[in-house]
Amino acid sequence: MDGGFIDLRQSADSSTGNDSFWPSFTDIMMVIVMIFMIASTALMLRNQELVEKLRETILSELQAEERARSMVETSATLEEQLAAAQHASSVLRIKLMRVNERNQALTTQLSTKEQQVLALETGKQQLQADLAQSRRQMASSEENLLQSREELARQAAALAALQQRHDDTLAELAQGEARQQRQEAELVGLRLESSLSEQQLMALQDEYSDLQVRYDKLFKPARSAKGRHVVTVRYWKEAGNDELRIKDTGETDYRSVSREALYEQLDALKKKYPKQLYIKLIIPDDSGLSYNEAWGFTVEILDKYDYYQQK
Repeated sequence: MDGGFIDLRQSADSSTGNDSFWPSFTDIMMVIVMIFMIASTALMLRNQELVEKLRETILSELQAEERARSMVETSATLEEQLAAAQHASSVLRIKLMRVNERNQALTTQLSTKEQQVLALETGKQQLQADLAQSRRQMASSEENLLQSREELARQAAALAALQQRHDDTLAELAQGEARQQRQEAELVGLRLESSLSEQQLMALQDEYSDLQVRYDKLFKPARSAKGRHVVTVRYWKEAGNDELRIKDTGETDYRSVSREALYEQLDALKKKYPKQLYIKLIIPDDSGLSYNEAWGFTVEILDKYDYYQQK
């Protein structure tokens, strides 16, 4: 330096200073470039990890949506099968109630016939006892007759009376035997009627089996709740009064209604869902209904409102 100014002349000292400055600057730039490249590489790796995680998240969401859709379809299929099974169970239960009522009627008739047979057998035994008594009396009369021959003159009048009594006894005996023969014929007829009643019972059971097979062939494949608006109706009797419950699609609990209110609601639903209304009838095992009541209600509701019965 000269007087506080930098010496810019080319000299050995200045040459030496330049050689030491530029390599240091190059090293600094190289370090900066390396830091930039390392940071860029780390950022790219981080971005790649984030992209992979994003792909896994999207794939998981798609799989979850697919599982949810599959579960919804499975639930809809099971509900449809349950509705069809409950309806078929209600119809079969009605048929069984009819057969049970017929069986009870036949059982009552058989019991009455058996009581009549027992009464006839009792009468027959009584007639046999009377016949034995009459024979004993006749034997006693004959013995008395033999003993009284010595006094024939004095007891002619008594002998005539005894002979008349003997004749009356024989007539009663003949009448008793005739009644016994008629009663035996009636007993044979009652036994024949009992046999015919048993044959009728077997025929009814065969008819029920045939109806069940025909029902399975005609109704099960054709009627389905799939794609329909399902309304569930429960019907039974309690303390002699009709009990009706209704549950529409989307409702979780049954609502108690009168018969008039039930018809009004079903009319409204039929207008809202023309040819789409599926009526699921449920009649409990202990409904307290007769066959005519259960079957009549079922036919009336299905004919008026169920899509399957509409032309």
